[in-house]
Amino acid sequence: MEVSSTKTFQVSADIDSVWSVLNDPQQVVVCVPGAQLTEVLDEDHFKGKVTLKIGPVTAKFNGKVEFTQRDSSTYEMAMEGKGADISGKGGATMIMSLSLKALEERTEVKCIMSVSITGRIAQFGARMIEAVNNKLFEQFIQNFCNLLAQENGESATGPNSPEAEPVKAASLIGSVIMSELKKKLVKKVELE
Repeated sequence: MEVSSTKTFQVSADIDSVWSVLNDPQQVVVCVPGAQLTEVLDEDHFKGKVTLKIGPVTAKFNGKVEFTQRDSSTYEMAMEGKGADISGKGGATMIMSLSLKALEERTEVKCIMSVSITGRIAQFGARMIEAVNNKLFEQFIQNFCNLLAQENGESATGPNSPEAEPVKAASLIGSVIMSELKKKLVKKVELE
């Protein structure tokens, strides 16, 4: 099962500061919900862990991430990640590209990401995985903005904990189910 998303957001920091943080896996990993950096192999290759909880299912992935492109002249980078569920019942792959654009006193970040999941987590379907992906992204953006604010000596808003907390998506299950029920209800009313 594969889901893709494109997100654009702005941060209150200059482009070089944003670029510097994005190139430092030890800083970025604290922004990714449920993630831990376990080993730096070299400047482009890393090992880590991610814990993801959807409803009653918790998946823990061990994996590797590689920078496949980093161009400081255009402020563009790309990464690929692969992980295996430690239970041996699935895996995940991720391809992500980032580009930065300097704005007045801010930086725009554009991210295109594709995630493919197999195993127990995939049983929840594309809509649930997409909802979880969106929630993860929102949490990452908030944490990333907080990290940059702290680096600039500003006060941060919202949680930014270096502890690796598993992502909990129970509320997303309810929202996806309600969305599906509403669609069915609308179809039924239209047919009548």
